[in-house]
Amino acid sequence: MVGTPRRAPGPRPLVARGVWLTVIASVLFGINGSVAADLLRSLPAGNTAQIRSVLAALVLGALAYRRKATRHGGRLLGLAGLGVVLATVTVTFFIAIDRLGVGPGVTIQFTGPILVLAWLRLVRRQAVPGSAWAAAPVALVGVALVSRVWEAGALDPAGLAAAAVASITFAAYLLGSGYLGRFLPTLSVAAYGFAFSAMLLLVVFPVRLPPTDAKVLVELGWLVILGTVVPFLLEVGALRLTDAGTVGVVATLEPVVAAASAWIWLGQQLTFWQVIGGVIVVVAIAVVQYFTGGEGEPTPIG
Repeated sequence: MVGTPRRAPGPRPLVARGVWLTVIASVLFGINGSVAADLLRSLPAGNTAQIRSVLAALVLGALAYRRKATRHGGRLLGLAGLGVVLATVTVTFFIAIDRLGVGPGVTIQFTGPILVLAWLRLVRRQAVPGSAWAAAPVALVGVALVSRVWEAGALDPAGLAAAAVASITFAAYLLGSGYLGRFLPTLSVAAYGFAFSAMLLLVVFPVRLPPTDAKVLVELGWLVILGTVVPFLLEVGALRLTDAGTVGVVATLEPVVAAASAWIWLGQQLTFWQVIGGVIVVVAIAVVQYFTGGEGEPTPIG
């Protein structure tokens, strides 16, 4: 996490439990990409993000109220800014997976930690291990393979632009939530973030209720509960049992699960070189997360 020193792992059984909690969270986040992509056939990206933010704000707000974690500590402006970032990353992420496919969209967005690394090194002048810094260009090679840059006719400029914005705002969310997490409980940061995100999206996009089709309603339920709240709480629990670097490395399972679930469920096949590119990105991000101790708070975005 930003500003959070790597702490010594606890007893081995607790560390193992933390790893398994992160694995489950990453699987749920990964599957969530396919659920969202299927939902986008029935709802525009803006309205899907709008409904997700509203419902997630209600659920996380209720949890924060129950756990007496509703104090904002005079940091409403920062929390509002985080909400703007969260709204932006959610909408652009949905556009990216809709236009590029789940695997490429999630993989490109997941390069956010590389941008965080660049921020730490170039802006904060913070020392960064050479192995982590070397992972940055490797990740870019992987992104080039995933997006098939050599096939001009296969490129979707709008989709790639959305994925790039999603990656940048994901990095901003990691930095912002990490900073606010120094002063406020993680649950408070997430609840306020989604509340402000919901308010912005309700203003920007006309309210459009989802179809009453049972499948759509079940997918919306997954998107909010199993795709947002539950994996978020699992990662919070994992961070109490093991160090942030380990959680960050295990969380790189998310794009792998996302691509696999989209391949199986939605028939979104990847080429050989896209698979290779995805593996390269995942390995590079794992290196960055391990050697920087994990950046930001648990991220209920995927």
